Amino acid sequence: MIFEYQAIDAKGKTVTDLIDAPNPVRAREKLRSQKLYVTKIQPHTGNTAAETAQEGTLSGFAAGISEAFYRRGSIKQVGLFSRQLATLIGAGMPLLRAISDILEQTDHQHFRNIVADIKTHLEEGLSFSQSIARHSGIFSDMYINMIRVGENLGSLDTVIERLAEIEEKRSMLKSKIQAALLYPAFMIALSIGVTIFLMVKIIPSLSGMFLEVGKELPLPTRIVMGASSILSSYWYLLIIAVLALVIFGKRYLNTQNGKEKLDEWLLEAPVISRIYRKRLVLLFTRNLGILLNNNVDIIKSLEIVKKIVGNSVIERKIEEASARVREGSPLSKALTRADFLPKMVIGMISAGEASDQLDDMLLKIGNVYDNELDLTISSLTSIIEPMVIVVMGVVVGIIVISVMLPILEMNLLVQ
Repeated sequence: MIFEYQAIDAKGKTVTDLIDAPNPVRAREKLRSQKLYVTKIQPHTGNTAAETAQEGTLSGFAAGISEAFYRRGSIKQVGLFSRQLATLIGAGMPLLRAISDILEQTDHQHFRNIVADIKTHLEEGLSFSQSIARHSGIFSDMYINMIRVGENLGSLDTVIERLAEIEEKRSMLKSKIQAALLYPAFMIALSIGVTIFLMVKIIPSLSGMFLEVGKELPLPTRIVMGASSILSSYWYLLIIAVLALVIFGKRYLNTQNGKEKLDEWLLEAPVISRIYRKRLVLLFTRNLGILLNNNVDIIKSLEIVKKIVGNSVIERKIEEASARVREGSPLSKALTRADFLPKMVIGMISAGEASDQLDDMLLKIGNVYDNELDLTISSLTSIIEPMVIVVMGVVVGIIVISVMLPILEMNLLVQ
């Protein structure tokens, strides 16, 4: 049983946390052994921060902000949770005991509350799939449905092992893309910082000297000096404009029309679309193959995968394909008419259907595109990095040349 407690530690600090114990007496004994003086203890209610936020109080509002802040960190914990659970269940440990052990080992406070809530509802008689479905913002639809299938077929240990692999691969894919974009993003930020420093600190000090000479300045110098004057005098307007652009841009992207426009742009953007389209194919084929391999029916699998790809344009096309499959069309023909997969992928899916090994074929396609995505990211990174350096050099070079031109002209006059 999970208890919420408030205690004072040896340093006099107030500690609020969760503890797993059979009863309140045993919970107090465990806390005393940890040199904690208990001031309050009660059964864990199972309310998450999101549920507390709905109460409408000021503390509930703060809890809602906390929920949004920590949710991303909790999602990252799902892979580790799945691997630990797969290992413990694979060793023959009962599910409830495995969840209890994981609860004691979880350091991430927000995710620990989620694990505690899962354990509480398992003890109350809910199934594992029902317990994690309470946290659908953390556990994906595919995760919940695969757990449900594993419970129905009596193969929960196998399903959790597969889910651990899925979460690890998803984390690796995200890390690869982030690592590929990290250096270019750093170089772009550095170039913007250097440019702003030159325009705000260096150019104004030189402008006064040039104006004292009284000679007409070259056009590049006048342009740079004018931009520097505007940036130095109205920098706060620039900050306001950027903040307004971010706020209203985010609001627009949260609308249906804004999301569709962004999704369409991602599919057509010159450089980004190469990585983005391969990632969509990888997500579609790998996750569909995993679901079919775990005995989820094709219509339900397409419904789940539609949400996983995260692109409204592709979602509509998957819906169209699903409708045709429901009418009796083979998956390969339905996807051909949907027209979002490469012809090679459609051909491999058709071959998988013909050999009655569609799930295995989809997993093979996923592996192929996993490797292709690696190569694409590496090649684009090698191209983007020198491009950013060249652009940075050109911008700084223009500023330097605009400063040097009047200096060279003054030297010629002196001679």
